[in-house]
Amino acid sequence: MAEIVVPARLSRVTTVDPGEIRAIELTLPEQWEVEGKVYPVLDVMRPGNAFLTKPWGMRTEKWRRRMYTRSNTAVVSPHRLETIINFTHEERSDTSQWWQTDDILQWQKTGKTLDVRVDWNEDRTALRIYENSRRPHETNLYLESDHEWPQMSFFALAFSTGITPFLAYIRYMRHHNFGRSHVHPGVRLTLVVSVRHLQQLLAHDELEALADQFSDNFQYHPVLTRSWPNNWKYATGRVIQTVGSEKGDERVDLSRLLAIESKLSQRHIRFCGNTNARDQLKLGLTQHSIEPLSLRAEVW
Repeated sequence: MAEIVVPARLSRVTTVDPGEIRAIELTLPEQWEVEGKVYPVLDVMRPGNAFLTKPWGMRTEKWRRRMYTRSNTAVVSPHRLETIINFTHEERSDTSQWWQTDDILQWQKTGKTLDVRVDWNEDRTALRIYENSRRPHETNLYLESDHEWPQMSFFALAFSTGITPFLAYIRYMRHHNFGRSHVHPGVRLTLVVSVRHLQQLLAHDELEALADQFSDNFQYHPVLTRSWPNNWKYATGRVIQTVGSEKGDERVDLSRLLAIESKLSQRHIRFCGNTNARDQLKLGLTQHSIEPLSLRAEVW
């Protein structure tokens, strides 16, 4: 069966760190015609999931299929797919550098569109935005069901744009009052975000305000690793550090994380960042004899 795509207008471009990080928004139509019949386009994406679109590859000089994790949520911003894209600086990078060009700003001004994949719903009465996963797995960050997450305690660790899925988590949880009810205190989520400098912190003011408003449910710990202002009140330096032992094998120092959350064994750990940091986290947990309630990681 042929893949179905709909045109999504590049409706917003926000430069977070020039040449390095941009937040973009694609706005989808609410209905689309397939074989002469018009169908509604449903936005029922689960927080933590990614959508598929086709940006330009500057190295390969062709349109490429790429998955982008959504940073907003369907219950708050239906049909508006927000994501955060960085320039990877890898030798074989292709689409990541295109997102940082002036072409993108011109596309936004002129309302140009990118194809976004959709699928049929179960009874083929509507189209729905394609999602990269339909259930939780150790290698994805699909948010647990609404019957589960309000009872859970999460420790989320994000490196740079790895904050993207956790922004969707938090905005979804905020919409649902962090799962609080008259019989249950709701979810507990601690978010640690590590970036190089202040300009790279995404939604910083929003997250600080939520941490103040929902202090029993949400804790926010931004960390700057390269430079920071004199009045910076949060942590600095690497949150995961490696040290050599007398035997020559690598030891992972988790003391910075344990200072933030001493009870990692009683938390569901969620990670999003580079492969090396994920592997160090796993090794560190093993070396410290810490077995969390669960560990799920998405890497880029």
